[in-house]
Amino acid sequence: MALPNLSVQSVLDQIESPNVIGVGIVGSYSRGQESRYSDVDFDIFVNKLPEDQYDRYTLRYWDGKLVSLKYTLLEDERSALTDPRRAIWAVPGLRAMKILLDKDGSLTELQKAAHAFDWSSLQPLADEYAGEQVMGCAEEVHKILNGLTRGHESTVLYATWGLVKNMLEAVAVQRGILIISENRYFDLIQDSVGRDSKWTKAFRTSWGLDSTSSQYQSRGTAALTLYRLTAAMYDELIPEKHRDVVNNTLRLIQEAGYA
Repeated sequence: MALPNLSVQSVLDQIESPNVIGVGIVGSYSRGQESRYSDVDFDIFVNKLPEDQYDRYTLRYWDGKLVSLKYTLLEDERSALTDPRRAIWAVPGLRAMKILLDKDGSLTELQKAAHAFDWSSLQPLADEYAGEQVMGCAEEVHKILNGLTRGHESTVLYATWGLVKNMLEAVAVQRGILIISENRYFDLIQDSVGRDSKWTKAFRTSWGLDSTSSQYQSRGTAALTLYRLTAAMYDELIPEKHRDVVNNTLRLIQEAGYA
């Protein structure tokens, strides 16, 4: 696979070790949907994880591209096909994965299993998970009611964040919505429930997407500003191994005109 300004072979050379079973590219580049700002996602399948927790998932800038390196136990990824919460993410990723290295053919077999995946066997577990999420979010409801009664913004916002996130996941898992891209997570769930449904309208208002409450453009711009200011606030705490990623991210914000 040829990637602009990035030598795949150089990446493979740097991550090669006896523990590596196979390597694949996932995400936007595997689907042919990459853009200027897309990172290159490498899934590295191993029979033993790196001892350092940091090394199991990290970001690097190589040849001017942001590269994501995620180490995964092959057996752990295979078990994701039996867990509804993980399967909605794992199945589409494995199906679209571009295999770059497959030492013993096990990665090819795993991809075949993903293509043959049948959701029906997981439906009882998915139903159970949704019920548990609804029960668990009773606490968030109490917090929201408490915050509204007291006029306490932080209480309401934090509890709303948790409730909406968990209700979205409950719907996605219970309906077996295969998430082909995290960029489409919200779209897929809204499409499944119905764009004109009361549920979707409640979600959009609670998440600040309703035009009468807040525009996503202003929220996104504010988030970029928040990142920039937070990076400045903790500049002295950023270790050198993270400096390159942070600095390049700040550069992109500035180049895009949001600084």
